[in-house]
Amino acid sequence: MPSRKQSPARWLELSVEVAPDAEEAVADVLHRHVHAGVSIEGGKTSVVVKGYLPADGDLARRRRALRRQLAPLISSSALRTRWLSEEDWAHVWKKFFPVLRVSPRLVVCPTWRSYRPRRGEAVIRLDPGMAFGTGQHPTTLMCLRALEELLRPGMDVLDLGTGSGILALAAARLGATSVLALDIDPQAAVVARENVCLNHLEAVVRVEEGGLDEAPSAAFDLAMANISAAVIVEVAAALAAVLRPAGVLIVAGFSAESADRVSSALTGTGLAVERALADGDWRTHVARKV
Repeated sequence: MPSRKQSPARWLELSVEVAPDAEEAVADVLHRHVHAGVSIEGGKTSVVVKGYLPADGDLARRRRALRRQLAPLISSSALRTRWLSEEDWAHVWKKFFPVLRVSPRLVVCPTWRSYRPRRGEAVIRLDPGMAFGTGQHPTTLMCLRALEELLRPGMDVLDLGTGSGILALAAARLGATSVLALDIDPQAAVVARENVCLNHLEAVVRVEEGGLDEAPSAAFDLAMANISAAVIVEVAAALAAVLRPAGVLIVAGFSAESADRVSSALTGTGLAVERALADGDWRTHVARKV
């Protein structure tokens, strides 16, 4: 929940019910405009994608842009709205995020919840603020679990599109020597830096606003990009270039429909796709520089 600036008195909740195969596209549109990220609820036959707009001077423009960009994806009746007070919004938003046990070792705990770590657990304290990344979404969960399996203490790690910083923080907790977290969204960079400080990991994680131009060539043992199929395809060659020989790449944020396109882009750069992970319609690829 954002506390960095004066909060509006009211929030507009946007709710879209779609089939699972439309979830990625709708969530991507909402994420471009809403505050505090996007929540996704539902099961195998339908999902509900929700986001929130503050009642400020930019509300009308944001609503018009959202309707225009959602029009090719959903019927007009599929988008529902309701007004919430600041107090109601804070209550509803925080309910989305319980303490999340990613694995027996890795735990994500929102700042507004209490948790007493067990021996040997790596705990990430997190306030997603206005950035994407709470650990609940299947793409983030797959990345976290792949990261836990593949990261070795002492590795240098890149997190492209860091959002809240959750993957970068997990890499640091799991033993990375250094982590460069990049995001082109200025607000995401602010949120990620705050989460780094919250976890006292400033000596390990460096957050920069920007893209792969900020990443030196052949500098990383492991890189992660939980973004979208289109962006992964666009930056595949640059991602391969920042990896050291035998370096590992984890990419996520795309659906089964886009998996072959992502795989082809990666192999076209000389990377070898070693594994394709699946959670529902979402996919994650693990590749290695050969």
